[in-house]
Amino acid sequence: MIKTDILTANALRMTVSGKLGENDFHDIAPQIDSIIGRFGQVRLLIDATGFNGWANVAAFENHVRFIKDHQAKVDRIAVIAGHEWQHWLVGAVRILLHPDVRAYDRTQDDEALRWIES
Repeated sequence: MIKTDILTANALRMTVSGKLGENDFHDIAPQIDSIIGRFGQVRLLIDATGFNGWANVAAFENHVRFIKDHQAKVDRIAVIAGHEWQHWLVGAVRILLHPDVRAYDRTQDDEALRWIES
């Protein structure tokens, strides 16, 4: 499940909990697409401390498709990581997809927020 909260006009906080389902990215796409339509880009603060993977292969495929379709329109991504493998994944994303992504520990929520809003 993904819950979204508006941080600023062009920034969202996405809180991911449990396992992502097939429709999670379909459900949040209109909100993200609306911000991109107004500002050209979006900033994301992703709280992944409650993320436990994907419900099935289709959910993973939809996640990858969403990233592929939107990554060029994301200005910054801050990920609050709950697991060590998430830090590794952010490093891979930085190299392969998006250079302006940073990982933060659970205790650095305020720092992540300041970076997204700056």
